[in-house]
Amino acid sequence: MAKCKRCGKWGIFLKLNSFGQCEKCEKELAEAARLERERKKAAFWEELNNLPHAEIRRDGVKQKAQSVSYLKEAMTYPRVTAKSNPAKFADFVVLDTETTGLSCTKDAVLEVAAIKVMGYKFVEVFHTMITPPPQKLSMDSAREAMSVNGITPEMLEGAPMLYQIIPSLQEFIGDMPLLGHNLEFDLKFLCRAGLDVTPETRRFYDTYELAGHLLKKPKWSYDRETGGYGPNYNQNYDVMDYKLETLCAHFWIDRMDAHRALGDCVDTAKVFRYLLEKKIDTTADYDN
Repeated sequence: MAKCKRCGKWGIFLKLNSFGQCEKCEKELAEAARLERERKKAAFWEELNNLPHAEIRRDGVKQKAQSVSYLKEAMTYPRVTAKSNPAKFADFVVLDTETTGLSCTKDAVLEVAAIKVMGYKFVEVFHTMITPPPQKLSMDSAREAMSVNGITPEMLEGAPMLYQIIPSLQEFIGDMPLLGHNLEFDLKFLCRAGLDVTPETRRFYDTYELAGHLLKKPKWSYDRETGGYGPNYNQNYDVMDYKLETLCAHFWIDRMDAHRALGDCVDTAKVFRYLLEKKIDTTADYDN
């Protein structure tokens, strides 16, 4: 007869999972794990909400859309080596937006979030919803995006326009390094509205770019059976892709609020720290 390793129940027809647990115990453990995750998230958000929140004014003036073609050339990323000094990367502002689509010219920003990090610790929060132009909110791409991030039109009522909060965001980031996941995407929307990130001393960190250097994706090879090219899962690889969700799963990071700007800021900062720890030798003599 089968016996549950957890509750000790016996039975001829008792079904056990791969851990030797009966169905009842399996459900109880799953529910306990879910409640623990929710408790940890609630405690974390309480801690985050107790941090200083930046004052967000509405004194920005609407101006002609700025060119963002310079960003790709302006955004260079520091090289991370085993001898890099981890203290060099400890202070930054992590930034994220939620938008109605992928085009900075056709789509609009719905939410902006940034967290100031000092010594790898969160110290101040910038967060606001954004009222987009009505015509951009009614587009099919907007409805599709909002079905993913869970943002509703009601959540945007009374929110400032993007250009109105740019001076406050400019003050918040100051001259600090900027971190994001596919950071160029977010900056295109913000810089088009007037944000200036061009100081020569500015550093940029991107977890998407950094993961591409430190983690392997499956290599593609020709498959005779299908007659085409595809990922070769028989070879060693670390991750399927470099999406934020994939990287969080790889590093066993419980996502705080997926597909929302503030939650993605938190997760991006955590992924950044894990990527640095993966590469940097903490016993090395630091050369930079």
